Amino acid sequence: MDNRLTKRRLSDFLSYEWIMIIVVIIAAIILWELVYTMTAVKLTSGQQFKYYYDQNMSSLNDSEFYSIITDNDDPTFSYDVLSVGSEALTSEYNVLNVRLSVYEGDVIFTDSVEEENGASRAKSIIDSERVYVMGDLLTDGVNYLAKFLKDEFKDVSDVKSAVFDYGNLDENKIRANFLERMKKDNRFRSDAQKEEGFSLECERIKKVCAELEKFDYLMSVGEEKGLFYRYTKYSQSFKESQDNADLQAALDHEISEGRENAVYGINLEKLTGGKHSVAEYFRRADKTDAVGAVLLAFDFYDVADAKLTDLQFETVSFINKIVDEFSDIYSSRQGEA
Repeated sequence: MDNRLTKRRLSDFLSYEWIMIIVVIIAAIILWELVYTMTAVKLTSGQQFKYYYDQNMSSLNDSEFYSIITDNDDPTFSYDVLSVGSEALTSEYNVLNVRLSVYEGDVIFTDSVEEENGASRAKSIIDSERVYVMGDLLTDGVNYLAKFLKDEFKDVSDVKSAVFDYGNLDENKIRANFLERMKKDNRFRSDAQKEEGFSLECERIKKVCAELEKFDYLMSVGEEKGLFYRYTKYSQSFKESQDNADLQAALDHEISEGRENAVYGINLEKLTGGKHSVAEYFRRADKTDAVGAVLLAFDFYDVADAKLTDLQFETVSFINKIVDEFSDIYSSRQGEA
């Protein structure tokens, strides 16, 4: 029997079987996509760090800024932040609220320049979104680390000082939290992978301790340096609403909870003496200086669906990186020490 492959036989085969060949190729592609989807690491909100340029802000130098914050020689983020990105918002269709509804976002560069009626973009964002009070960001970080304290420190009076020292933390508690958090993470399946991951987790916690200690210092000197952007949430919305009762109640609640004129942001124009000029990276699109530029952080710490609890304080590392790069606040402190 002659089974030789000839051009004619190949042509005849393709003329009759081409549809089947296409079906097989499509099936193979679908199967490969399914395998990839099932085995790929599914990123949580915390593992994706995203910063926004608000609609009035320039993002022209974002590529240079991205290089600063992703410098491997001086990493901003821990091993568990697997994606870093940015988005420039537009006034025609500002998607910030949509993005934040699915916990997609960590910080925003916006402006506090007031219009004739006293309104500003910074106030609008604080009124409508989950923006962190900076003092609460520090407190939440301290409380997060406190759950890892060795039992001998559980009743210590100065919890803040205790948690800033990694030596006071119990690595068995860190391990238990790590294994629980990573039990569905494909990166840490074998015993060897878990041990490697635990080592990385210890380094992450050490970094949280150090970053929060630096942030605590920033909060202690920020007022005298004019760093703080203060505001009472809902006061702008209430003013614009012409005495809306619900907004009045919301405003009264903020005041009763001690958040009147609270610190919601960092006035970036006050950062001076660093390696870079603030105005090169954070300014209104119609300006050449950084007047009114403000950094706000979003608060998803207690939102279970966001799966952000352990990585919420990457935001602190981001803020500290900016302070380090654009001012001499931390370097001068080291000199004093």
